[in-house]
Amino acid sequence: MLIRTRGIETVYRSLRVPVLMFVLLLALMGTWAVATPRFAVPDEPAHLFKAYGTAHGEALGTVVEGFAPTIRLFRVPAEMGTPQLPDYRGLNCYFGYPEVPANCAVGSGGPAISTAAVVPPFWYIIVGGGARLIGGANRIVAYRLVNAALCSVLFAAAFMFVRASRRRRFSPLLLVALTPITLFLAGGVQPSGFEIAAFALLWALSLLTDHPRAATATGGFLVGGLFAAVLLSRFGAVLAVGSATAVVLSLFGRRGVMRFLNRRFLVPLLGTTAAAIVALAAWSKFAGATVHDSRVASDWTRWHVIRYTVGALPEIARQIVGVLGWLDTGLPYGAYALYGCFTVLLLAGVALSRNRRLIAAAVALVAALAVVPVVVNVISAPTAGLIWQGRYSVPLFLGLGVLGMFGWGEYTDQPGRTRCIVPVRVAACICFAGAEILGFWQMLRRFTVGAHGKIWLTGTLPWQPSSAPMILIAANLAFATALCAVLLLGSRGPDGQAQRASDGSTVGMVNSVANIA
Repeated sequence: MLIRTRGIETVYRSLRVPVLMFVLLLALMGTWAVATPRFAVPDEPAHLFKAYGTAHGEALGTVVEGFAPTIRLFRVPAEMGTPQLPDYRGLNCYFGYPEVPANCAVGSGGPAISTAAVVPPFWYIIVGGGARLIGGANRIVAYRLVNAALCSVLFAAAFMFVRASRRRRFSPLLLVALTPITLFLAGGVQPSGFEIAAFALLWALSLLTDHPRAATATGGFLVGGLFAAVLLSRFGAVLAVGSATAVVLSLFGRRGVMRFLNRRFLVPLLGTTAAAIVALAAWSKFAGATVHDSRVASDWTRWHVIRYTVGALPEIARQIVGVLGWLDTGLPYGAYALYGCFTVLLLAGVALSRNRRLIAAAVALVAALAVVPVVVNVISAPTAGLIWQGRYSVPLFLGLGVLGMFGWGEYTDQPGRTRCIVPVRVAACICFAGAEILGFWQMLRRFTVGAHGKIWLTGTLPWQPSSAPMILIAANLAFATALCAVLLLGSRGPDGQAQRASDGSTVGMVNSVANIA
C-alpha cells in the first residue's frame, strides 16, 4: 500500500506542471475562442462544415453546379449556416472593412459550401468527432474549444520536453511560438493552429537529441508520427517539414547525424512518414483532389511572381505576428515592436554563442523564411494563385526560439556569464505577454466597435461576445501572466544532462521527461 501511495505521489509530482501548462494554455486559447465572432477566423466556414460533415458520415460533400469540383456542399443544421443579412452580403458586410463591427452580419441558414471538401479528413475527424462527443455538434464554440484543447496538448508537451532538456532554464523562449495569430487560429476552427503546435513539439524534440532513447524506435515513432500528423493536416507543409529537418540536421553535425542513421530509428520514422504519404495519395485519388482553381489562378510570369513575393515579405513577416480577421485587422505597433525585440533576443543568443554551426543553422532558417514563400507561390501561381500567407511561416519562425535556447545556453555555460539568464527569461515573457494582450484587446475592439473605435470596451457596444469584453481582457491577461509565472518559477534549476529513461518504450521516455518536468 505504501509503495502504491508513493507511486501515485511520484506521478502527481511529475505531471503537475505539464497539466497546469495545459490548463493555462487551454484557458488562454479559450478566451480567444469566446471573444471571436462566428466565422471571423480565416476560412472558418469551410473547415466547420467539413468537420461537421466528417463527424456525421459525410466526408466529401456534394458537387455544386457552377463551382470547381473541389468546392462542395455539406448538409448541416440551418443554425450553423453563414449569415445572409443584410442584403445577402452576410459576412462580407464587415470582412475587409476593419472599421465595421461584426454586428452587421445577422441570421444564418446560408449554404454550407466548403472549399476544404477534398482535404484529408485527419484533423476534421478529431475536431468534428470531439465536438460531437461533448454534445456540441451544432455549436461553433465546441469545435473551437476542441481545437484549442488539441493545440494545448501539443504545446504543453513541447514545453514539457524543453523543460526536460539541458536548456530548460531558457524554456520561456519557446513562447515565441504563441504569437497573436497562433492563438487566434488555435482558438478557431482552423487546422493551421494544430500545424503550428505540432511543429512546436517537433522543434522542442531537437533539444533532446542527447537523450539515450532519442535514436531508438521510440524517437523514430514520435518524430515520424508528428511528421505524419502535419502532412495529413496540410500536405503543403511538406516544404516546411523539409526545411526544418535540414536546419536541425545542420545543427547536429556529421557525428550527431550518424547517431540517428540506424535501423531502429529510421524504420519507424520513414515507415510512419511513408504511410502518411500513401494515405494522402489514396485519399487524393478517392476524393478527386486537384490543385487547379480557375477563379484564382494567375497568368503572371515566373519572374513577376518572384518579384511580387519578395516585395511582400515584410507583410508576410507582419502576418507571422498577427494580422487578424480575414487578413484585415493589423495589431497595435507595440505588438510588432515587442516581437521584433523577441526575435532580436533570440538571434543575439545565437550570435553570442560564437558557435559556427549554430549561426549557420540560424542563417539557413532565416533564408528558408524568405525562400519557401517564393518557391510555393511560383509553384501554385498557374493553378491556384499566390497562396502564401504569414501563418504558413509560423512553423519555421518558431524554430528561432529553439536556436535561441541553444545559443543562450552555450553562452551562459561559460564562467561569469550566468547573470544574464534571468533578464533573458523575463524579457521573453514580457515580449510575449505584452504582444498577446495588445493583440487580444485590438481583436475585441475591431469586432465590437471597429478597429479605431473606443479603447475601453464598456457600456452598450454594436457587437457583444457572450461575456463582457473587459472581463475577457482581464481573464486573458491573467492567464498569460500565469503561464509566464509557471515558466519562470518552474524551470530555474541548473542546466544538465537529460534524464535517462528506464526502458526503450514510449512510456519510459515520456516518464523520464516528466520526472524532470
